[in-house]
Amino acid sequence: MKRVSALILALFMVVGFASAQDSGLEPLMAPGDLGVSVGIGYGIFWGAMDFSGGVELMLGEFMLGDALPLTYGVAAKASYYSWNYGYGTDYIDSYLGGGAFGTLHLGLSAANLPANLSFMANTDWYIGLGAGFYSYTWGYSGSRSTEFRVGLRSVGGVNYFLTPKFAINVEGGYYGYGSGGGLIGVLFKL
Repeated sequence: MKRVSALILALFMVVGFASAQDSGLEPLMAPGDLGVSVGIGYGIFWGAMDFSGGVELMLGEFMLGDALPLTYGVAAKASYYSWNYGYGTDYIDSYLGGGAFGTLHLGLSAANLPANLSFMANTDWYIGLGAGFYSYTWGYSGSRSTEFRVGLRSVGGVNYFLTPKFAINVEGGYYGYGSGGGLIGVLFKL
């Protein structure tokens, strides 16, 4: 619940910052765009397998007020994490989660930003909310437990576009059981 609250707060901050700008904004993820993303999660840095991926189709655009164009779409995302304790034991911690999301994007490519914030013109901020699942297995062989749940899921992040079709992506998500975590990856627009 804390992550969902943080995502909502972040959206209000982004909307508040963007609505204070004098010029209109143009979306970096426009209607009709198809994005494919892959990334590694923070668990990879301590020896776990931690990978995520997804696809997103942008469906439309609407105006919030007179100067804030937001784009929306649908996405499917998944995350896999696996870690074993090692040191002569067979303890494992394994997780697979995913979901289908409705997404909302705010791109700052045409914003009239001050010179010290011009790098923000390449950012595309997004949030997503939807339904998903997770399957979590943990324990030693002979006493492993597995849990499977379906429920509300959320994602949020930012794409930093290096070219019109390629971006670096940082994302946080909640797929269940505190998992989904954070990732850094790339996004390709097809």
